[in-house]
Amino acid sequence: MSAPRHNSFWMESAGAEAHAPLPGDLRTEVAVIGGGITGLTTAYLLACAGAQVVVVEADTLCSGATGFTTGKVTSQHSLIYASLIDHHGIERATIYAQAQQAAIDRIASIVATDAIDCDIARAKAYVYTETSEREDELAEELAAAIACGLPVDDAHGDIGLPWEVARAISFDDQLLFHPRRYCLGLVDQIVRRGGVVVERTRASAVDDSDRECAVTTEHGVIRADAVVVATQTPFLDRGGFFARTKPVRSYVLAARWQDPPDGMYISVDSPTRSIRPHADADGSVLIVGGGGHPTGRDDHTDTHYEELQRFATERFGMPTAEWQWSAQDFVPADGLPFIGPITAGSPRTFVATGYAKWGMTNGTVAAMVISDAILGRANPWAATFDSTRVDASRSIGTVLSQGAHTIKSIIGDRIAAITAPDIGELGPNEGAVVRVGGHRVAAFCDDDGTITAVSATCTHLGCIVHFNDAERTWDCPCHGSRFSLDGQVINGPATANLTTVHVTPPSTTDPPPNQT
Repeated sequence: MSAPRHNSFWMESAGAEAHAPLPGDLRTEVAVIGGGITGLTTAYLLACAGAQVVVVEADTLCSGATGFTTGKVTSQHSLIYASLIDHHGIERATIYAQAQQAAIDRIASIVATDAIDCDIARAKAYVYTETSEREDELAEELAAAIACGLPVDDAHGDIGLPWEVARAISFDDQLLFHPRRYCLGLVDQIVRRGGVVVERTRASAVDDSDRECAVTTEHGVIRADAVVVATQTPFLDRGGFFARTKPVRSYVLAARWQDPPDGMYISVDSPTRSIRPHADADGSVLIVGGGGHPTGRDDHTDTHYEELQRFATERFGMPTAEWQWSAQDFVPADGLPFIGPITAGSPRTFVATGYAKWGMTNGTVAAMVISDAILGRANPWAATFDSTRVDASRSIGTVLSQGAHTIKSIIGDRIAAITAPDIGELGPNEGAVVRVGGHRVAAFCDDDGTITAVSATCTHLGCIVHFNDAERTWDCPCHGSRFSLDGQVINGPATANLTTVHVTPPSTTDPPPNQT
């Protein structure tokens, strides 16, 4: 009941051996919190260098963004390079581009060196528009990408899609792979080199004020020389990354398809559409994504799947999707990921966040930067991605906007709660924040009339959660925390579950709820 209604092709097509929870207190050199591509690549690189590592995953490996991505490994990040040059200058934009290309090469090298079976293949990556109004933007992006030294060219109009485009640019020699199979291959190599990987172990605190760091988990304390928080967004509020990034969700569907296009594609038109093929031993898969929106700020999320299905049917003739899933990522205020120490005063605790939906390369970049820092090696990209950077001129607008929206949500949702429906008004398979004895309660009515209710107040900073009808989750519109129907944390920065609320049947008078 508590699992979200995700049905990811990557998760279903790559079984994995379960790893036990943390058996109790232990000591290691580096504790890596998070079992996605960032954490696992970091642990792999450290283990290859001879470091002792422990990877701690709150759920199961790759059950976060990595298992629900589109799996593109590319330096083509829609329209980014012209913006980076405009806001950060050609030098930093070039470093960003070089880092992405290096991540592609590093992934290809790891796959070859360790013989990881992950359906890896080279492909072109295209960004395109169907309207003449946006051709100039593509021309500007082409010039910017060339200036940054990327393998880019004008693709004109014929890019292998079954419809005409007004203009497109192409990036050569990019990668496609199966993200979960790749990461499970990293796990095998980590363990082979003496590393420890644990699942079902949620970390809740990191204390780095003493001679050694202490990671508090639900099953014991891990003491380490360094800690890497690779949890997509830090669950630690130090550094204020929840205010320096914006949480966004996007949607994906897929089906077995005989003849998908050969390349990777993303449109700059609205709504954005992302397209890629996948080939494995069982045939080909067509994967279509899009429909992005800020987390918790869309009352009808299920419509995004419906719109993607219409697009896939009209453009490719795809029947009903066999898989559909959604993912969450965080967009940084100034356009660059945050990679490095969590604060200037905490040089042994590292974070990585703000990938803006390009986590396969940026997660690998983060692993290279952080592993170099822990090993005492210089890294040419570290200053560009510095997580402690202060750049008010470029980020203050986003930070203020996030803060204003948080205040608006806190005030507005409390006013709305005054006129919230009564719990007895919930229909089958319907969820909403309702009134129970004058209290705000997040309640879901199952198809048999059973009601599951939890506190509606996010345990991070007190915003009111909203119901996500596509995934059947409770999503916080302020900073992106997400919870299952029974209140279990799915995504941070929240670390505590929503409190269970016991409600009486709607047919009786509802007393104030007893929260346990």
